[in-house]
Amino acid sequence: MKQIADEISLIITTYNTPVFLEIVLKSVMKQQVFPLEVIVADDGSGTPTRELIERYQKVFPVPLIHSWIPDEGFRVSKARNVAAARARGIYLVMIDGDMVLGRHFIEDHRTLMKRGYFTTGSRARLMKKGTERICKKLSPDITFWTPGLRRRLVMLRLPFLHRFIKGNSGLKRARSCNMGVWKDDYIRVNGFEENFVGWGFEDWEFFQRLYNCGLVRQNAKLMAPAVHLYHPVKNADRAPLNEQMLKNTAATGKQRAEKGVDQYLDLSCNP
Repeated sequence: MKQIADEISLIITTYNTPVFLEIVLKSVMKQQVFPLEVIVADDGSGTPTRELIERYQKVFPVPLIHSWIPDEGFRVSKARNVAAARARGIYLVMIDGDMVLGRHFIEDHRTLMKRGYFTTGSRARLMKKGTERICKKLSPDITFWTPGLRRRLVMLRLPFLHRFIKGNSGLKRARSCNMGVWKDDYIRVNGFEENFVGWGFEDWEFFQRLYNCGLVRQNAKLMAPAVHLYHPVKNADRAPLNEQMLKNTAATGKQRAEKGVDQYLDLSCNP
């Protein structure tokens, strides 16, 4: 029987991409160490996604929770906040619904849990034709040698060398598609800022507020490998406005989201 990391809630964002989500869920089912629970942070998907989750709930090794919000456009910050408020774990690992996980992903994030830090991981990229092949087979089996894989060195898992490679600091290449944060730190900064609408910079702004509170970024170099499936970028028309909001957070030292996770918390039951 496999071990369960009862400290960790895995949160997966999704929106109307059930094929991607199925492959990601299959990769979760292959973990060497399972999370306490998996919460799908659904930004308003339709019936196919709901039916997929209901089907997998019957066979999943840990609770699989469908956290759904109405479709009001790109509201990934809200979807994450609602899911985080429901999480029972004291540590949140967040990925996007296009991230296929290596078998040691949860195990590695558990190893990297450290007070005063949040963790960001890297991702290899599977190009369009490779993604189409994976989707046709509905297979999460992606290796260093898979055709069409870019940044394939990310697939190297060498935990014994991790402590010698610090990786990037600051916001450079920091992404919420592969991240870990203590739930009480998430609540401390009031989660993701829901005033961000559309694609872009909401994750950097979240990380900036963690920095403003004195937390330190830790890179998961040579650990927790994952692969990003190809898709075109959508809803990027508000990116310049979102970037300005990020700059304002950096300039003012803002620590808490104005519109964040506190809307969904029962403060008598959460830290």
